[in-house]
Amino acid sequence: MRDDKLSEITNSPARVRILEIIGEKGSVSFTEIKRETGLSTGSIYYHLYYLKDYVARDADRRYSLTERGKRLLEKMGMKTLVKEEISLAAKFLSIITLAPILKRTTQSKQSCVTTIILALAFGSIANLYSASNQFLLSVPGKDIIDPIVSTIVTGWLLTFILAELFSFVATEVKIGGELELFTTIALSFIPLYIYSYVSNFQYSSSVLVPMQIWSAILLAGGLNISKGVKLTYSFIFSLIVLYLSIYIWFTI
Repeated sequence: MRDDKLSEITNSPARVRILEIIGEKGSVSFTEIKRETGLSTGSIYYHLYYLKDYVARDADRRYSLTERGKRLLEKMGMKTLVKEEISLAAKFLSIITLAPILKRTTQSKQSCVTTIILALAFGSIANLYSASNQFLLSVPGKDIIDPIVSTIVTGWLLTFILAELFSFVATEVKIGGELELFTTIALSFIPLYIYSYVSNFQYSSSVLVPMQIWSAILLAGGLNISKGVKLTYSFIFSLIVLYLSIYIWFTI
């Protein structure tokens, strides 16, 4: 394996930790990896993609090391993982993307489903109240279709489809983290829903752009956490969605 490809594994604490867990236990389930690492479903699938030459999955969906994986782990000496220092920039990104909240709400299926229901109910009521339709990250006050339908279909589901396609292109991972992605997208719309509630107030238009930008930032953070897409690529995706939303705003 090329040195640059190998460094993508050995320089990643998460990937080294996954190798260690499998090496220690011999054979592990996906749930065990998630419990031991604390990573989201999408992130684990993303890291396992990079480890595909070193980790194999059997018919029972359990993961074990290949011969190459065993040799790599021996080469690393099963060393104890050194916790990385978090830079000030990383801490700032964690705050503005609400990463701790997104991670907590995607810890289990129950928390995901509960969050989705509450967020979409909040958004449906907000758009119904303001008689607005949602198209991605835009909520123009125009009654084209039912506000509730637009919240779920042209807002939530449409954004999910675009995010899923982008994730596949960026990571080449076909499945994994769909429920977490559903959840984080629903949460990323909260700033837009807040705008819908205040849209009838004077000077409310001045609030729209900051709320759209914040939603785009949350969308990037959610894609990173749920699907394991690099944050740089996640921000590129959110900018594409934001510009597309602005275009829709001015054309409908």
